Amino acid sequence: MVTLKEISNYINDDMLQTIYETREDEICELRSTENIERNTILKENPMDYDRLLLIIQNLPPHFCNTREAIIKALEEYTKRENALTSYANEKFYKAGFCDGIRTIIETLKQN
Repeated sequence: MVTLKEISNYINDDMLQTIYETREDEICELRSTENIERNTILKENPMDYDRLLLIIQNLPPHFCNTREAIIKALEEYTKRENALTSYANEKFYKAGFCDGIRTIIETLKQN
């Protein structure tokens, strides 16, 4: 079994971060099949930030303070969720990369 210490001889956190950042834009690019899948998901789940914001803004005038508080909370929630999603994506990409390195090293050791 390959240990993290053995992998650290080949890759370190700085190198892993550089690889992730280099690959990040390419990973985020939508290919045509991915775009079709994304559009299907959007059609099945039509609620988006702009639509939700419009609903909130259409609250009766006497809810002015409540409306502003809801919009502020929604923006803070969206910012937090985006940060958490970004963190999780980076974590899983890096973990997958390390798993790939482990697999390669283990395979080479067996040959």
